[in-house]
Amino acid sequence: MSTDFITFALQQVRVSLAEATYDAGLTRSSDTVPQSAARWWKARVKALVVILRRLIMLMALNLTLDPPKPRTAKATPTEEDPVLTKAQIPYSLALSGQTLVYMLEGPHTSEGAPVVSGPVPVATLMRRFEALARILRDPERYAVRVARVMERQRRAGEPRPFCPPMKTHRLKPELGAVAAGLPMLLAEAFGRWNDSS
Repeated sequence: MSTDFITFALQQVRVSLAEATYDAGLTRSSDTVPQSAARWWKARVKALVVILRRLIMLMALNLTLDPPKPRTAKATPTEEDPVLTKAQIPYSLALSGQTLVYMLEGPHTSEGAPVVSGPVPVATLMRRFEALARILRDPERYAVRVARVMERQRRAGEPRPFCPPMKTHRLKPELGAVAAGLPMLLAEAFGRWNDSS
């Protein structure tokens, strides 16, 4: 597979993330944004996360992995780890997919989680932005991780992942073309999943 497609696709995700962040007003000096802007931005980022997961999975399927190095035991730290406050906890993305529990009232949240209404703090949205930007800065590193996870799944006899088409009518034409082509490219790459090699 040509790396030109992956390079182009990653660049389109970067540009779309920057444009969505600017359009939602997250780069302005205000501490909050309207709830409608936050919802719009989250919807855009959700589509970008799906595309990025698929791109990293495609990169992972094209890697040839070296045997894993034996792990050494970590030394116990002499001083206590710093305590993270709620505002310091980093946002993370599950690159191999995530499971949500849906109930009749909507997605299940932790007990007693407050329902947000009114303006949304920019800091919470920017943590999500930073998590995505962190992956976009070094996608090869994350592709190696995903490749190791998928190799363990394949050796365990799990069925190959399925990549359904996604709706592209709200995406820019370039990003829509990338999103539309990824399921076919992944299906071709997953063709070797059941090989015993």
